[in-house]
Amino acid sequence: STGKSQKGSISCGPEALPSNSGAMAMERKALQLVTLNMKEKKVEVNEESLAVVEKNLKIVGAKKIAIVSVMGAFRGGKSFVLDLFLRKLRAERKASSGAEADTCVRPVVPERGGNDQFPLPAWLTEAGKTIEGASDKADEEGLEGFRFKGGMDHCTEGIWVWSEPFLRKIGGETVAVLLMDTQGAWDGNMTKEQSATIFGLTALISSKQIYNVSQQIQEDKVENLAYFMRFAQAALRQSTKATKGGSQENIDTPFQSLDFLVRDWTNFEDDWTMQQCKEQMGQHMDKHLNPARVVENSTAEALQSMFDRINCFCMPHPGLKITKAAWGGNVDDIDPDFVRFLDEYVHEVFTVGLKVKTILGTDMSATTFPLIFRTFVKAFQDAAPVAMSFNQAMTKATVLLAKEQALESYNKKMDESTLMNPRGMQEEAFKKLHRTLSDTVEEEYKNVTILGSDETRDDAWKSIQENLDSLYKRYFEENSHRLEKALVAFGNVALVALILFVLDRISDWTCDWWSQTCQDLSRVMFATYMALIAYIGFHMYKLVNERGRLATASAAAELWKEMMRLSSVYLELIQRAKWADAKVFAGKAIAQISALASGATAAGAGKAGKAETKKDK
Repeated sequence: STGKSQKGSISCGPEALPSNSGAMAMERKALQLVTLNMKEKKVEVNEESLAVVEKNLKIVGAKKIAIVSVMGAFRGGKSFVLDLFLRKLRAERKASSGAEADTCVRPVVPERGGNDQFPLPAWLTEAGKTIEGASDKADEEGLEGFRFKGGMDHCTEGIWVWSEPFLRKIGGETVAVLLMDTQGAWDGNMTKEQSATIFGLTALISSKQIYNVSQQIQEDKVENLAYFMRFAQAALRQSTKATKGGSQENIDTPFQSLDFLVRDWTNFEDDWTMQQCKEQMGQHMDKHLNPARVVENSTAEALQSMFDRINCFCMPHPGLKITKAAWGGNVDDIDPDFVRFLDEYVHEVFTVGLKVKTILGTDMSATTFPLIFRTFVKAFQDAAPVAMSFNQAMTKATVLLAKEQALESYNKKMDESTLMNPRGMQEEAFKKLHRTLSDTVEEEYKNVTILGSDETRDDAWKSIQENLDSLYKRYFEENSHRLEKALVAFGNVALVALILFVLDRISDWTCDWWSQTCQDLSRVMFATYMALIAYIGFHMYKLVNERGRLATASAAAELWKEMMRLSSVYLELIQRAKWADAKVFAGKAIAQISALASGATAAGAGKAGKAETKKDK
């Protein structure tokens, strides 16, 4: 298994696979996101399905997403593989929420080439022996999976996605992973252009694209991919002539990871180890995709330049029972050697080469995913790749991501500043902060890749500036409100001081002139409320020096309103109190105290009697 050097890594284990927040409220099933109308030659988005995915992404709360897609000729076993991916992800999620061992630590199994049979891994059997998508009545039986079956009829039409995102840690970030299934590309029912449309959409939207091929990587399979790659390259060259900003590497290598998954491979010897088998996989990929070894190397060069990482993995035949239309999905029917390679590959899919989905180097968030997905589908709505459509789609996608990144950066920096100034900032200081943050965001924007002319970039920045001005107005109003509420935090303190002052005045007229106790209490109350008044007065003095008398007077008025509000709240609580319960409690308490007092008196009398008797003796 070979490929380009991996930029970034993925961690796994219980701490890296957080449980999906609110997952119980999700509807778990395969949803058709894209419909390919063969008669009218149109590609359309299923808005209802896209809305479900968008909702579920909000439920899990991940900001970034990664998409693993499987494509290839029909009846090639794509949905079968995705069903097994589902089992793996579910098992890891369950392990992460319990006390099970680290899911990255794989159990010791017999090495290939020996006499011992490979056991069924726990992740494959944990949910039961029946693979969910094998049944035609999966929905009725409560089974959750991508539908597949043996025989000649293909089940997938268009592009499907599993509705439930799975959370993983990628590069230290919590990322929502989506699984995508596509209609069989380059099958007998689709033209070359329509197949390129399916491949183009999945390549644009996927973090890792798995190209499922039968028996070996053939020249026609590579040429099929190159058909789309060539027009994509031409469109990018056309777009990047006037592109400024961003990394040239991101423009030259716009797509992320491509796996060739070779099925029904027959060339592994029975006595080979897994390492020897992987060496053969690497040799097979070099034979077809290494520009230095391929005779007509323009196609190989195009693929190598367009993808950040290319990999190859070969798997033996799963067994004849699996190919029958009557197969019910029992995992015991799968050939043990296939299970061995399956376990190895499924582990690699989610631990090697999987990264956050990016568009020309900019991370795609869960928020922008629906917008960008619609944009890409619209670019291919005529079911044929057109350079101009691709150009426009990439331009719109990069603009959307640039806007989101700029606004997110401004929000983050402004929130940090306001947290450091909980009582607000002076108007001039706040305006200066806005100008500084806007300049910082503009500098960051200059380094973001946007396909298009200077006019496109300028228009995008004008739109960002308008959004920044709207955000500034909201933050400015919040800051003004904070300034007015600068003394509101002292509401309870001021209310206590006021109550103590009133009680002191009452004691002056009622009992200070005849009761020493009242006089002592009055002195304590006087000292307390004077200290509280001095404490509040010190902060008001600071406020006068910082913002002037008018702002301080406004803050004092807000403090008075807060005191009145607290007074009404406390009075309402007193009115709601159950005085009958209080009386019962007081009666019980008095009875207990009386009983203790009586006991103490009796004990004292007993001791006195004993002392008298001893004295007489």
